[in-house]
Amino acid sequence: MKRTQNKGQLYKSLQAMNLIPLLILGLVITFVCFQTTASAMHAQVEEELKNMTDAVVLTYDLLYPGDYHLEGTEALQLYKGDTAITFDYSIIDRLKAHSQIDITLFYEDTRILTTICDQDGNRIIGTGANNLVVRDVLSTGQPHFYTNTTIHDQVFFSYYAPLQNADGTIVGMIYAGKPCNNVNAAVRSAVLPAMLITLGGIVIVIVISSSYTHKLIGSLQKIRVFLSKVSTGNLGAELDPGVLKRSDELSDMGYAALYMQSALRTLVEQDTLTEINNRRYADKHLRQVQSHADLCGTSFVIGIGDIDFFKSVNDTYGHECGDLVLKKVAYILKKHMTGKGFVARWGGEEFLFVYDNADLDLARKQTEELLEEIRAQEVIYEEQLVRITMTFGLAEGGVGTRMRELLQTADNKLYYGKENGRNQIVV
Repeated sequence: MKRTQNKGQLYKSLQAMNLIPLLILGLVITFVCFQTTASAMHAQVEEELKNMTDAVVLTYDLLYPGDYHLEGTEALQLYKGDTAITFDYSIIDRLKAHSQIDITLFYEDTRILTTICDQDGNRIIGTGANNLVVRDVLSTGQPHFYTNTTIHDQVFFSYYAPLQNADGTIVGMIYAGKPCNNVNAAVRSAVLPAMLITLGGIVIVIVISSSYTHKLIGSLQKIRVFLSKVSTGNLGAELDPGVLKRSDELSDMGYAALYMQSALRTLVEQDTLTEINNRRYADKHLRQVQSHADLCGTSFVIGIGDIDFFKSVNDTYGHECGDLVLKKVAYILKKHMTGKGFVARWGGEEFLFVYDNADLDLARKQTEELLEEIRAQEVIYEEQLVRITMTFGLAEGGVGTRMRELLQTADNKLYYGKENGRNQIVV
């Protein structure tokens, strides 16, 4: 009986000798793994939030050139250049929808624009920044990252960056934040597999943890590089596809970064009303067209089209009808130019399009088909029929073409057509 007890005691002692160090080592590994993962996640969140503040500043600079300033007598409004932005939440709301990052724009220490709402769904505009933030960021002019910021009873990972005008004057702050619960949940989820593996054997834990950490840091680095490129204005940057193949939070971060890039590209390069390319996109793409022509020795044709009597449409039927006409024309142009080149809204009721690898004869024939399709369209607005016609000016370019002069030529031909009957193509 005693032998049985001694044997059992020894078995328990051996088990304890094996299990206790293993459990201690497991706890140490778990603690270290948790701290490493949390630190990496925090660093990634900080980088992500930093890049978001950079992206917000870049977006406003691209869309509204000029300095931030207040105007008004009784009710002050914040302007960016010549544009009042006080009640325009469209940019920060779209960025949040794609990235799940909250954004706030402060003028001095007061919230002017924000995506953060109270329990009743009201935006917390007009409120002041925390005194610590004012001291750390606004007073020093240096960005700061906080891991535990309480904003209206919500706890955030927060990144504050000073907002500067062109002369370097600090006029406010840009804030980007993510709820702490979401990030902490991601950290716990990432550590849990390591804890389970530790129970199976310390060697397997070390091997798997080492491999996982290496891949984790590698993916974080790829996302960081991608976001850095986007934050500097490279909206055509590509994210390593290996990040998107992961089945964890990092793939979600990768997709969030792509959504943010897509949102920025849409804001910067797409016309909001017609949903086709805007003039900024066209200016950039025209340089590519000219470079291709110089390199390959090919020709191309630029066309500028203007909707006839568009002002009369607005005056007679209203701007909603005018918008409907613009959308209809943009849709026809986009469909027509598929596979032939590109089209963009050039301004107002004017559209610019480019036929790649084409001469004037081919472009004229294709534009005639386009004009016939436009003439055949019927826009029904409030039970009234609105007919559409357009006037086009075409100009051919090739090797060594001066793009500005070519655009002027096409515009002059368009003007000639408008002055001599409209509803025609001038080549």
